[in-house]
This record gives sequence, structure tokens and C-alpha cells, in this order.
Amino acid sequence: MKTLKVSLKGHSDTRWSSKSNAIKPLSTQIKEVYGVLKNMIANSLNAEPSSSAQSLLKNINLTFLFYLDVWNQILGQIDRATKALQIKTLTLDKAASLIQALKNSLQEFRNTEFEENFTRTSTLVTTLGITNTSMRLKKKKRLELYEGQDDGIHISEVQHLRININNAVDVFINQLNWRYEKLMEVADDFGFLSGASLYNMSTIELKKAAMDLAMKYEKDINGAEFIDEISDFQNVVKSIIPDHIKSATVIELLQLIQDYNLKESYPNVEIVFRIFLTMPVTAATCERSFSKLKLIKNYLRSTMGQERLSNLSILSIENEVAGEINFEDVIDEFAAIKSRKVKL
Repeated sequence: MKTLKVSLKGHSDTRWSSKSNAIKPLSTQIKEVYGVLKNMIANSLNAEPSSSAQSLLKNINLTFLFYLDVWNQILGQIDRATKALQIKTLTLDKAASLIQALKNSLQEFRNTEFEENFTRTSTLVTTLGITNTSMRLKKKKRLELYEGQDDGIHISEVQHLRININNAVDVFINQLNWRYEKLMEVADDFGFLSGASLYNMSTIELKKAAMDLAMKYEKDINGAEFIDEISDFQNVVKSIIPDHIKSATVIELLQLIQDYNLKESYPNVEIVFRIFLTMPVTAATCERSFSKLKLIKNYLRSTMGQERLSNLSILSIENEVAGEINFEDVIDEFAAIKSRKVKL
């Protein structure tokens, strides 16, 4: 506690950021951790902590340090993207852009063949005095050992490390490709609803895109009415916000419908906007809801009815909104509903 600036943390299988939070403080403070373990061996009066420290020191070798450095870099990128994907106002098209950016970053990292990671690890190994192995990078971007050293990591081990990391990164990239393609399939269906599209697309193109979308959501919207509404709505938007239409987002256009009381005039357009904006980008909200449900529905409330459980869950999940409610207004409204006196 006196040596480390940031405490070391464990990781959880059910929390997205836990692995990154566990790797980062260890990677940035590995010198201090190594020093603490050596002091425990030298100064501990008890055999058990000294033995545990010796066991941990044996595992801190070049291979461990290389993996630690690489995973700190990879998980840091993934953690930042994950936090961005959990923003409540994030839409599918923006989420697809974030995933594409993360995929490009990981692909670029993979293509470097980890020269910088090997260099940092080699320097750290020398600084800590773990091994006498020295490494160098040749112009062909191939890592080799100085000749005559057989007490360190061998070329085959270096290649093995590189192959393992490459395979792991390839798995990430393939999964991101699949996720990106699926998000873009849906985002492309609703792409004509953005302000830029309404400004640039011709009426024929707009109606064709509306027809394709209406066929996919025929149970939710009236296709014929939606096609007529969208062309009129295009002209309305150009008239109301001519200077900002190019940068208008879907949520801003939906707010425009609410502000100008256009819901009755363009009911199908309003429904399509709500469908797009309520599509979940991730499963984070659903999983949080189940977590809240588990806290509310405990063994002390085993006989709770469904309606009460649903209401308590909504209050707990939307606690920010519930905290802004004026209880006096709620009491007055409840009293007015329950009042049996007839006003004359």
C-alpha cells in the first residue's frame, strides 16, 4: 500500500471493464510489484508469504511481461470502445462507426508485429534483472537474440508468442467484422431518415427507400401512407430547419415532430423514428435490468405480485428520472383521482 499508487484489482466474468481494470495497474506498476515481492522474500519473518512471493517471482519472466504489455494495450482499446457503446443516446449508425474504428485500431496493432512491445519488454527485463537475454530488431522486422546466449527466450518461443497474440487478435477482428456487418444492415435500412439524406436524396430515391423499409416492418407501419408521408416530411424539414438540416440527427428530427405537433400529420414517420431509436446497440441495458430485478426480487419478497415487481423495477432502473419527480404533485393527483366528492 505504501509503494503502489493504484491498488491491484481482480477481474470478474460479468463486468466488461474488469479485465482492463485488472491489467492496467499491474502493467504500469510492474517494477514496484517486483520490488515489493523481493522485499517480502528478504524481510519476511513468516515462511508462508515469503514462499508465495518466490512463487510469484518465478512467473514474472519475459513471456509474462510481454503478454502483460500486449494485453494492456489491446484491452485498453476495447474498454474505451465498450464504454462508448454504452452511451444511452447512441444510435446504430454511430455504434457501427465505433466498432469499425476499433477494428481498424486492432488491425493496425496486429500489422506492427509487436516490435514496440518486444522492445519495451526487453528493456524492462534488463532493468529488473530477470534474465541476461538481449533482443534486437533487424530491418526485416524480425526479432532475434544475440548469438551465444542460450539462457533466455529462443527464437521459437518468440514466434510462439507472436502466433498466440495474432490468433487472439484475429478472433477479435472477426467478431467485430460480424458485429459491424449486422449493425450496418439495420442502419442502412434507416439511413434515409437522417437530415443529410433528407437534404440530398431525390423524392424518387426517398420513396424507394421508404418502400423497402415498409416491407420489412409491415406489421408496424402502413406502407402506402408512409411513402406519401416521407416525401411531404422532407419538404417540411427543409422549410423548418433549412440551415441545420444537413447536421440533423434522427433524434433531433423526432423532437421536431414533437415540438411542432406533427405526430397526427406524420404518424408512420414518427413510428419509424421510434423504432430506429429504440433498437438496442448492446445488451448492457437488458443485463442491467436483470441485475436490478435480482436485487428487488429476493427471498424476502417471494410473494410479490407481477405488477408491483414491474413498477419497482422501473423505479429502480430509471432512478434518475424518478429522483426528479415532485412527490407533492403525485400526491395531489392521486388524491384527485380517489376523491369521491362531486364538485358543484
